[in-house]
Amino acid sequence: MASPGRAIPLLLGLVAAAACGDPASSDEGDSSGTGSASTASGSPTSASASDPSAATQASGDTTGAPGTTAGDDAEGSATLDDGGSSTGGEPLPPDPCIAANTCPPGEWINVTPPELAALDFGAGPIVVDPGHPSDLYMGGGGDGIWKSTDYGNTWSKINDTIGYVPMGLIIAVAGTEPATVWVAGYNVVYRSTDGGATFETIPAELPAELYSIVVDPYDDTHLISGLHEADGIVESDDGGLTWQIVGGAGFPGGGKSWYPFFLDTGDATTTRGSWFAIPQDDGSATITRDGGATWTVPSGIDGLLHPHGNAQIFQQGDTIFAGGLGDPGGGVYRSTDFGDSFTRVLEGNVGIVWGSPTRVYSMWAWACSGCDLGASFSTAALPGDDWSMPPVPEALIIGANHVAVTSDGTHQIFVGTMWSSGVWRYVEE
Repeated sequence: MASPGRAIPLLLGLVAAAACGDPASSDEGDSSGTGSASTASGSPTSASASDPSAATQASGDTTGAPGTTAGDDAEGSATLDDGGSSTGGEPLPPDPCIAANTCPPGEWINVTPPELAALDFGAGPIVVDPGHPSDLYMGGGGDGIWKSTDYGNTWSKINDTIGYVPMGLIIAVAGTEPATVWVAGYNVVYRSTDGGATFETIPAELPAELYSIVVDPYDDTHLISGLHEADGIVESDDGGLTWQIVGGAGFPGGGKSWYPFFLDTGDATTTRGSWFAIPQDDGSATITRDGGATWTVPSGIDGLLHPHGNAQIFQQGDTIFAGGLGDPGGGVYRSTDFGDSFTRVLEGNVGIVWGSPTRVYSMWAWACSGCDLGASFSTAALPGDDWSMPPVPEALIIGANHVAVTSDGTHQIFVGTMWSSGVWRYVEE
């Protein structure tokens, strides 16, 4: 869907977030570590990539069906409705940490693989294979692609040719058999159709690199993404082989590095065109119900932006939680009318939001290398009125690039890549 009359700016430079640049490349960040949140007043391998060198240069979450967990990308949502089974109906493997009683619920535990190289911004985003909730993928930080088959407890490097890439939500996974994995590189897309064993290189003829890939929860060939350090949203209907620029009437341009997310209506046809999108720097969070032909800025979040490098939303039925900073004020915003309007329920800068069938969570972070910003880990029982800030380990000095949400059929499990603070895991109490 090409946008009539909308020019998408060319990429003029690479991410310059090293050593604590502004979180939204503006003056709206909080690099002092004062971004803690408070309750709002009055509110409750062998890679077959033909050009691996292109990936060695410098360089989120949609929703689940109404009534299910949607704290991760469409490719990562893993609260199951088949009695605790995988997509294929097979019983889920046990989580070894839970089985051994070595991961106390309600505590963040460092599960960084010892072999992971020291990386400026950490390992990169992390997503779940919806067809195999025990399997997680992460990468993009410069040390290849990693996979876990035990709910994030242990990790193996499955690819060492895909290096540092544009650091947004640049990994997506579809629950095909075997899994299809996409990784966005510089002017290319790396795609694997064998669970990450091999990758093919697909040229991406776009004004800038893909930045925030998510998969339609009803169609594994339908993808949407923002562009790295550029304005606009793009869409693919053929599994990432080709992409079209999207932008129709009412699109609040001026932002960049957009994160679009599918809003699950419970119906494949209407979900296909229902997106929530949030930019960096300028513009505003916005929603389309018709695949980008028209856009509306919901009341209550006009001017809401994501911090540099990360965004994630959470949907539970008609309730949507989104976090950010910008004109309406930093915090977590809640919609109970499927995105028509939002109210702030938590104050303070927020980077990402995720959740489970019973709780909603948030963290503050942005693409900052070696920065001690504090994680600002906050949580509330649904519907999200009364928030608290549980303690976190001293080593957790910054929040997550992205948190993957999965389940062993009984326990909700969160695994987050905490920018330059490693990989951490949390079992919900």
